[in-house]
Amino acid sequence: MKKALIAALSAVIFIGIFSVAAYAEPDSASPPYSYVLMEGSTATLLYEENGSAVLPAHHSAKLMTLLLTAEKIASGELSEDTVLKTSAHANSMQGAQIWLMPGEEITVRELIKSVAIGNANDACVVLAEAVGETEEGFVKLMNNKAAELGMLSTKYVDSTGISRESVTSACDTAILASNLSGYDFLTPYFTTWVDSVRGGKTELASQNRLILKYNGITGMKAYYSKETGNCVIASAERDGLRLVCVIFGETDENRRFTTAKEKLNAGFSAYTLYKPKAAELYPEPVAVHGGEKTEVKSEISGLDPFVVRKSQLEKMTVEIKYYENLEAPINYGDTVGLAVYKIGEDEVFALKVTAAETVRRMNIALGFRRILGFIALM
Repeated sequence: MKKALIAALSAVIFIGIFSVAAYAEPDSASPPYSYVLMEGSTATLLYEENGSAVLPAHHSAKLMTLLLTAEKIASGELSEDTVLKTSAHANSMQGAQIWLMPGEEITVRELIKSVAIGNANDACVVLAEAVGETEEGFVKLMNNKAAELGMLSTKYVDSTGISRESVTSACDTAILASNLSGYDFLTPYFTTWVDSVRGGKTELASQNRLILKYNGITGMKAYYSKETGNCVIASAERDGLRLVCVIFGETDENRRFTTAKEKLNAGFSAYTLYKPKAAELYPEPVAVHGGEKTEVKSEISGLDPFVVRKSQLEKMTVEIKYYENLEAPINYGDTVGLAVYKIGEDEVFALKVTAAETVRRMNIALGFRRILGFIALM
C-alpha cells in the first residue's frame, strides 16, 4: 500500500530526489579534485590533473551498464523495443528511481532513457539482469570490460554505483565515456533535458546543463554525492574531433559546468584529428633472409587517424622505417616496419607496415628447384 502511494506521487518525488542530489552542499571534508580531457575516438589523453585519483564510482558506474547494454543492442541480442520484466531485486533499489513495481514490464528504450537522463537505480538493475542474467553476473561483465578497456583503477561491485566499494578515476571514466560515445544511437538519450516514462507517470530531468547550450554536445552525465563532490562527464563533437571531459570533486556545482566548457573549448581550439593519406605513403619491398624470396612486398595495414595540435600540422613529416634482418618465414600481415609521423625529432604517431604476401623459409626442395631454374637459364 505504501509502495502504491509512493508510485502515485512519483513525478514530484523523483524530481525532488534529483534536485537534492544536484544541489546539496558538500561537507567540509571535500573529495579530491580531478579532471581529464580526452579525444574520444582515439582515447588520446590531452590534459589531466590528478586524473588517477580513486573515488567512489557513484552514477558513473551506470555508463558501464549502458555500454554493455549498447553492445547487446549492436549485436542484435537486444533491441530498444525489447520488453523486460522488473524483478523484486530491481524493485528494492533505493535512491534515484522510477518506482518500478515487481513484475512490471517496460521497454529497453524507456530503461535506457531512465538511466541516461535520470540516473534511475531500479531501471539500471533491470538492464543489468537482462544482460548478465543476474546483477552479480552482470558485475563480472562490468569488471571484465573495465579490464579490457584498460581501466586500471576501476572496480565495480554493483551495476548502479550505489556501493562505496565501486570505485573509479577520472581517467578511467574518460576511457569509458570515450567508448560509449561511439554509439550514436545513445546521443538522443544523453542530450534530452526532460522526458517521462511509464506512460507519463514518472518524470525525468537531466542535471547536465551543458546539453542545453554547448555547441556539439553529445552527452553524458552530471551528479553530486558527498563522497565524490559535484561531478560532470561531458562529450562533444566538432569537425570529426570527439572530446570527453570528466570533472570529479568540484566543490561548486556551477563551476563544474563552466570548467568543462573551458576545457572542451581549449581542446577544440588546439587540436584536430589527422587522417593519414595513402598518397603520402609509399611502402617498398623489404629484404628477407633465408626465404624462398629475397624480399617481401609491403603495405600499410590501416590509415588510423590520430590527434595532433593544429599549430604543428605544417611541421609534420612522415618516414617509413623498415625492420632490419628479417628472417623467413614471413606471413601475410606480419609487421615489417613502421610509418612514423614526426614533428621535429618527436614521434607523434606510427602506422604499421605489414607484409603484403607470405614468404616461406628456404628448404632443400626449394633450393633444388632454384638451382634447376638457374641451370635452365644458362
